[in-house]
Amino acid sequence: MTILVIGGCGFIGSHIVTELAASNYSVLVYDTHANNTNNTDLITYVNGSFSDISSLESAIERHKVSHVVHLASTTLPKSSNEDMKFDLTSNVVQTLGLLDLCVKHGISKVLYMSSGGTVYGVPQSLPVKETHPTDPTCSYGICKLAIEKYLALYKHLFGLQYVIIRAANPYGPGQNPLTGQGIIATYVHRIQMALPLEVWGDGKVIRDYFDVRDLADLCRRALFSEHCAIFNAGSGIGSSINEIIKVLSDLMQKQPQIIYKERRNLDVPAIILDCSKAEQFLGWRATINLIDGVSHYINWLIH
Repeated sequence: MTILVIGGCGFIGSHIVTELAASNYSVLVYDTHANNTNNTDLITYVNGSFSDISSLESAIERHKVSHVVHLASTTLPKSSNEDMKFDLTSNVVQTLGLLDLCVKHGISKVLYMSSGGTVYGVPQSLPVKETHPTDPTCSYGICKLAIEKYLALYKHLFGLQYVIIRAANPYGPGQNPLTGQGIIATYVHRIQMALPLEVWGDGKVIRDYFDVRDLADLCRRALFSEHCAIFNAGSGIGSSINEIIKVLSDLMQKQPQIIYKERRNLDVPAIILDCSKAEQFLGWRATINLIDGVSHYINWLIH
């Protein structure tokens, strides 16, 4: 049994790879940043692009892949609307190529990392269950949702098993504070460097933040479960940006300068995920609280 993790060198991917290897699974990491000098007894690194279907197929064949974890994404929520055609072709179309390979080579199951923060749009009620209507307000969410629908179609047409994780806002070690994705990572870095914090809107936007180690645990459980379904992943607790800033200020014992800017249209006012389905069917719930998780990340980033 070999699990292919596409994007396994990234922030989330590296934690999933560690989680799988710790459970004694053989893992094949396929990533543009992969370096085979990092190979271990259980982890093999292959350098390759998600857009290179022939290279991807060669890796699947050569390593006898049985399961696939699909984490690749070429866009961010805040930038996806700037080039929607690129978002569509580089994510949705390329994923269809991957799914064709999965059918061709008899892959047992695909885990896809979707987005609990964007596929639902503006919530009608909180917390949001997986049955909530989906009405994304950015191209990123639309493409994530389209891939979810294609996964269901491939199961219907070809019997390809899948599981979808709609993740909220993960944070933790390995998250690069310079990418602009992940407000906790960005703010920790800026506070440490005595730089002002930029806040879009009044700081009352609420998100569901949870530790990436909890997310990795959920992915392992979901991938090897009997379930073919969609699962929310989050803490189930909402925190405003202003509250996050206070937590960071208190933990780092520094008071940052805050610059409030005009609210962005792509930001929904609040999103908190109901994760009771994952607890019911997979025995999972987030166990690392915000203070402990953020403290762990601060220590990792600084030291």
